[in-house]
Amino acid sequence: MARRGIDYSRLKVTSRQQISYLRTRRAHEREWRDARRFARLYRQTRLAAILIGITATIVVALLHTWGVL
Repeated sequence: MARRGIDYSRLKVTSRQQISYLRTRRAHEREWRDARRFARLYRQTRLAAILIGITATIVVALLHTWGVL
């Protein structure tokens, strides 16, 4: 039979120092969450720009080959 551990995240926080620590930690985690979101958005935007550039290059090359341009 496996022994169950204590879920410390659900324990009641009583000391002011602990409350202050949790508030600052949550604020810090929120900042990092925003930073990760912007980094992911930047990667997606960069990938889309690269794909559009490759597609435009291929289209221009085809049009040039067919004598349209």
